[in-house]
Amino acid sequence: MTSIIILVHNAYDYVKNTIETLQMTKNKDYEVIVLDNASEKKVQNLLLKLYQQKKIDKLIFSKENTLFARGNNIAFRFCNPSSDRILLLNSDIDIRNPYWLDEMNQIYEKGIVSLGIVRGNPYTRVDGFCFMIDKSLYEKYLLDENFEWWWSITKLQAEVLKDGYPVKGVENYHNLIFHYGGMSGTDFKDAKGMQVDGEKVVSWFESHEIKIIDHIDNDNMTYHKNSKANRIYRKLKNKK
Repeated sequence: MTSIIILVHNAYDYVKNTIETLQMTKNKDYEVIVLDNASEKKVQNLLLKLYQQKKIDKLIFSKENTLFARGNNIAFRFCNPSSDRILLLNSDIDIRNPYWLDEMNQIYEKGIVSLGIVRGNPYTRVDGFCFMIDKSLYEKYLLDENFEWWWSITKLQAEVLKDGYPVKGVENYHNLIFHYGGMSGTDFKDAKGMQVDGEKVVSWFESHEIKIIDHIDNDNMTYHKNSKANRIYRKLKNKK
C-alpha cells in the first residue's frame, strides 16, 4: 500500500485539479493524506468537500505554513500502519495516465523512485514533486527540517544512496503526469536552509550517483486526449 502525501497552500484550481485527476488512478491500493498549510478559507472549504466525497482519506489543518520538510514529516505520522511506501506529491499536478502509479511501482525497488531530474546545480539528483520512497527509509531519516524547502529532499536521497539503496529518476515523464510548478506562492524564499553552499550539497552524496531512466513507456498505458484529466489540463493552461 502507498501513502500519498499532499501538502496544500492556496492555489485553489491546481489543488482541485490534483485531487480530481488523482481519482482516475487505476491502482487503488493507496491512501491520500492532505495537510493544509494555513490556506485561505476557500481552499479549506474545498478540501473539506473533497474529504466528504472520500477523495481524501485523511485531512489535517495547520494554523501555520509548515513548508515542505516539516509538513511532510507531520503528515507522515498519519500514514496507515500497513503502507510500505510513501509518495510525496505536489499539489499542482495533472494526472495524465491512469497507470502512472503502476508504472512507478513497476520500476520500484526498496529505495527511491521519482519523476523528474535536476541536472547539476550543483549535483545531479531526482526532483521532489512526485517522490516515492520506502516507508522504513523515510522513517529512518525523515526530511531534515534545517532545510525547509527543496534541499531537504536532496539530502534525503543522498542518505538513501549512502545506505546502499538505489535512487531512480525518470527524466521524461509527461506521458504519466504534468507538474505545473511554483503554484503555492513564494513563502519558500525565506525558508531555512535555502542558502546552503553548493560544495556542502555535493559532499552529502559522497560521489554516489542516481540512476537516470529516460522514460517509462508500456503498452498498457493509454492517454486519451478527451479524458477528464486532459480537459481540466487545457482549462488550467488557458488560465495561465
